[in-house]
Amino acid sequence: MNPDTLFNRALNQEFLSAEEGQFLFENASTTALMAAAHAMRMQLHPDRKVTWIIDRNVNTTNVCVANCKFCNFYRVPG
Repeated sequence: MNPDTLFNRALNQEFLSAEEGQFLFENASTTALMAAAHAMRMQLHPDRKVTWIIDRNVNTTNVCVANCKFCNFYRVPG
């Protein structure tokens, strides 16, 4: 497998297998992975606006004892 070939396929929105993704993870440089991810993001969202989720904890109830300061859904038990 060749990382450049796989990056080109990904940039052409072609499906990569799990094995090909693992190959890139293990063999491509972090810089190359970041550049490819950025190029793909720019194809889909050219407005350059970027957001992210710092932490995602799915809690189907609203009862939690962690009392995280960032959680908008925290409620004390009861």
